Amino acid sequence: MPYGAAMQADYLDSDPAYVKAFLDHCDLILPMNELKVVMLRPDRDTFHFEPADRIVDLAVSNGLTTRGHTHIWHGGTPAWMEAITDPADLERELVRHIETVMDHYRGRVPSWDVVNEVIAHEPTPSQPLRDSTWLRTMGPRHIPVAFKAAQNADPKARLVLNDYDLEFKGPRYDQRRAIALSLVRQLQDAGIRIDGVGIQGHLYAEIPIDIEAVAAFGEDLKRLGVRLIVTELDVIDWNIPGGPAEQDAAAYAVVRDFLDGVFASGPPEAVVTWGITDRYSWIPDVMPRRDGQPTRPLPLDANFRPKSWHELIMQRVRLPA
Repeated sequence: MPYGAAMQADYLDSDPAYVKAFLDHCDLILPMNELKVVMLRPDRDTFHFEPADRIVDLAVSNGLTTRGHTHIWHGGTPAWMEAITDPADLERELVRHIETVMDHYRGRVPSWDVVNEVIAHEPTPSQPLRDSTWLRTMGPRHIPVAFKAAQNADPKARLVLNDYDLEFKGPRYDQRRAIALSLVRQLQDAGIRIDGVGIQGHLYAEIPIDIEAVAAFGEDLKRLGVRLIVTELDVIDWNIPGGPAEQDAAAYAVVRDFLDGVFASGPPEAVVTWGITDRYSWIPDVMPRRDGQPTRPLPLDANFRPKSWHELIMQRVRLPA
């Protein structure tokens, strides 16, 4: 089972140690941001593939695999696409986008997050899906339209529904898991293929993992013929007092419990971290520690030294199935 990490093209030339870390530790390398529509398409007529190509080519030329992230994301829709108000026009552009991108990477990118974060952050029975351009303009059918287009564009690619907050304890998380299962069933009932559900794994070090619920979620998916994949694992430690030792101990504990839940239904399709080194992560910018000390969100520290939870991942992914 592959372990992988998301890479940023910005650092390919400026930090040789960054590239070496991926090649030393990973079986899978994927573009972190470079395939999001807002990065890939500055305007309606332009597809800017070069940054993502560099990462995909690096992976493939080194005998590694990769993934595609993502065709639909509420936070990655460019302004020109947000401005489309005609449902038929937006659908045509969505299908064109998916067909063009997946054709470009056919045979090189074997798995795609087709839709990302479409479940409402705080779902209700009347509003299970996220309020977005896609939902407002096309309604909930944007999800099957995207999966159908992806299925047609590359019949061999594995197609994934990706979302966050699927691992913790509490009614909100129970509801989010239930909605994810419902979306899988709706696609299958419509005769549209879905191969996996991505459980992002942006873990808060102080929030308990619901190991039993994650295990049950995995079993429910398995009965539907769908596999779990860990897609964006990292640890948010802003509420953990102390220094590196305390941060790393808390991270080890929450990653251990998370993997216990995920692996309970069988090995996931992959375990992917959202970056590889503390030197480069979104978390210090968005969720900095209140004491001003550095965050430690990723399996290698800022000097590329493996932490204990890196070894924990390696032990899990190297176990025989």
